[in-house]
Order: sequence, then structure tokens, then C-alpha cells
Amino acid sequence: MSHSDHHHSLNAAFWLTAAFAVVELVGGLMANSLALLADAGHMVSDVAALGLAMLAGRIAQRPAHAQMTYGYGRAKVLAAQVSGLMLWFLSGWIIWEAADRLANPPVVQGGMVLLIASIGLIINLIIMRWLHGSHDINTRAAYWHVLGDALGSVAAIVAGGVILLTGWMPIDPILSFLVAGILAWGGWRLLRETTLELMEAVPQEINPETIAQTLQTIEGIVGIHHIHLWRLPTGKLAMSAHIRIDEMKNWPALLPVLIKTLKQQRIEHATLQPEIACHDD
Repeated sequence: MSHSDHHHSLNAAFWLTAAFAVVELVGGLMANSLALLADAGHMVSDVAALGLAMLAGRIAQRPAHAQMTYGYGRAKVLAAQVSGLMLWFLSGWIIWEAADRLANPPVVQGGMVLLIASIGLIINLIIMRWLHGSHDINTRAAYWHVLGDALGSVAAIVAGGVILLTGWMPIDPILSFLVAGILAWGGWRLLRETTLELMEAVPQEINPETIAQTLQTIEGIVGIHHIHLWRLPTGKLAMSAHIRIDEMKNWPALLPVLIKTLKQQRIEHATLQPEIACHDD
């Protein structure tokens, strides 16, 4: 997905979600359904997450300078982390309301719940299609919000159907607990991933030992140590390492081979320091 397509997708998703959040909020109040109100609340958080994603995307485009040599790409990670916290807060609110309604189940208009939730599910599926496939952590955070909202719509549809068929009102808050659990899990995943990236942990898709073993198969490489692997704000992988070689005169020929090998391992930026094999750590 190009940057232009990415921006248009987020923009369209933002306005479509905002419009239906109002519809679902009004419908939830009229139907007296917590499942629908919870879904509306989640759509409001979707609007905030999508708006935050668009803002972070604009900030991330600012060029690097002397005081910010890596640029502003980490703004996307920070925005994704805020989105994860928003999912946790929303989950807590739903649990609080669901516990109260489970003790005193109100009368819910199942037909209205079923209709509005069905429309909401269709809208969520459309937005998920727009956002699917992005490797940008900021967009994936917004995707998690919309996915949770889609599951919330499914829960509201089930609740509306059960109420219409059986009149059993507790199904509404019970399914809200399920939605809250899914949101909490999604929030945990976002918080874990963003925290690891901010702490420059080794990206999950790459193994330092595999990289070292691959480089040591190159003729003239005696050993490799002090390996550091991390993800740059641009999303690309970076590495620094000390490379032990048999003779320093071979380094000009070895360096291009090393760079090419690392790019085959999806490492786009590398800082490599040559050392004679007898050099002590």
C-alpha cells in the first residue's frame, strides 16, 4: 500500500466510523442495549484511534534534522501504544457496566439491536478490508480497534437474536463481557509490541543466531560478535556488529558481500566494524 493510498484509507475509515458511531449510540440508547452501547463506545474509540493514526502519520513524515537524526517515525509507535491503552480503558468500562446490568437486566429491544448491529458489522468489514495488509504498526493498531468493533457487532447481533427468540435479557451483558475480554487481549498485544519496539528489542521476525551463522559462511569471516538488531522508525531493520576477519586487506572486498547478504535477510541498514581475528574483545 502506497503512502497516498494508506492516507486515503485512514481518512475514509475515520469519517465512515464517525458517522455510524453516532447512529449506533442513538440506537443503543433507544434500544436500551449495553451490547449496542458498548459497540458504539468502541466505535468512538475507533474514531479516536483512526484520528490518532492519521496525526501520527503526518508527524512521521517530517524530515530528520540535527536534533532528530532518526526523524519522527517513532510517533507512529507512540500512537499505537496510546491505542492499546484506549482498548484497556474501554474494556474496563464495558466490564463495569456489564456487571451492573447482569445483576439487574434491563428490557432490551432485540429487533433494533439486531438491525443496527448488522449494519455496523458490514461497515466494520468494509473498513477492515481497507486497512488489511499494512505493515505499519500505527495502521495495525487502528485495525485492531476495528476488528474488536466487528466482534462487538457480532456479539450485539447474537444478543438481539436471542432476545427476539427467547426474551432472555441477560445475554446482552454476558456477551459484553466477551467483547471486553477480546478488547483487553488486543490492547495487551499492542502494548507489548510497541513497548518492545521503543526499547529496541530484536524484531520477532529475525533471529540473531541465524544472522551470525549466515555471515560466518562467507569466506574470510572468522567470527562475529557484539550483534545488535533493531527496527528503525521507518519500519526497516537495522544491525550493528563487529566482524572478525583473517586479514584487514580483505575488508574492502568482504564489505559489499556482507551488505548484500544482510539485505537478503531483510536488513536494510548495517554498521559493521572489522577486526583482525586475533583482536581481543
